Order: sequence, then C-alpha cells, then structure tokens
Amino acid sequence: MKSILFSFLFVLILAVPSKMSSQQKAPEVNPELMAGIIIYDGDEAVKKMKLKTAPQKSSTLKAISLYNSKIHEIKTFNYITFNNIKSYVTKKFNEIQLTKDYRSMEEVRMKVKDMMDPVIEKVEEQKSILNETLEKELSAKQYKNWVKFQRIELKKLQPKAPERPQSNYSTQGRRSNRGYGSRNRRY
Repeated sequence: MKSILFSFLFVLILAVPSKMSSQQKAPEVNPELMAGIIIYDGDEAVKKMKLKTAPQKSSTLKAISLYNSKIHEIKTFNYITFNNIKSYVTKKFNEIQLTKDYRSMEEVRMKVKDMMDPVIEKVEEQKSILNETLEKELSAKQYKNWVKFQRIELKKLQPKAPERPQSNYSTQGRRSNRGYGSRNRRY
C-alpha cells in the first residue's frame, strides 16, 4: 500500500513540473487511492478463487464483508484528513504554478506522506487480518488465487502513465527492411 502512495506521489511530482503551463489546472487527487483503500466485491472474489463448498463461500464472504465494513469505518473516520489533503495539494499546486518554484513539491510530498501514514497503517492492518483469516480457511491454491485477485485489484488503483504518440518513422523503417529490400521488387 505504501508503494502505491509513493508511486502516485512520485509520478505526480515528476510529471507535473515538466508539463506545467499557465492554463493547466490542479491535478485530481484521490487520497483514498493513495491510502490503498480497496473495497472488494465478495461475489467476484469467490468466483476468482474458484470456491466450491458452501461453508468456504460463506466464511470467505463473511471475512470480506467484515473487511469492507472496517474499511468504510476508516474512510468515514478520516474524511476530514482526505479533504485536507485534497485542498492542501490543490493550494500548493496553484502556488507552485504561480511562482514556478518546483523544488517545493518535495515539501508537499513529505507533508502528504505524514498525513497519510496513520491511515495507511490502519488499512494495512485490516488487509493483514483479512489475509490471515483467508489463509486459515482456504487451501493453498485458493489462497494463491486470492493473492492474485488482490494484486489485480491493487494494479487497478495505480495511476496510468499518459500514452505517447507513436512516431511513423520507426514503423516505416522496419517495413522497408523486410524481404527483398526496398528497391528489389518481384514482378
């Protein structure tokens, strides 16, 4: 979870200064994603783990619903913190845009990290409780499917890099070197 936070902030810090212009608006900040908060769909998780027996399904659904309720409590309890982070990042981004002093982004990143650390710890604790519960109840193969499902859900949270336009030069060069050469044609 900490890696998501750091990767998101790192991408934000590195990408924002290089692309800033006077027309650019403040970036969308989602502190819940930075904290690694995931709400799992119990039915989808059961399907991905390929559970067959009713007791395993019910115990897994119970564990996931308990985890989801604890995560909702964390979100509700830290609502003010999340709003403070959003407003702080937006305010600092606008200040940096006006002053063109990008060195202060490190200060922003450190302050956001300090604000998010307690939330991340709580989320990590709930995640470890859920994983321990499921590891006890599931077979090794089913637990492996659960970990894979978790990894996929975590990847969905990570920010995606902007797509770069492909240059036509490189594709044309590859085509011309195929087969018989560029000048030798078969008739």
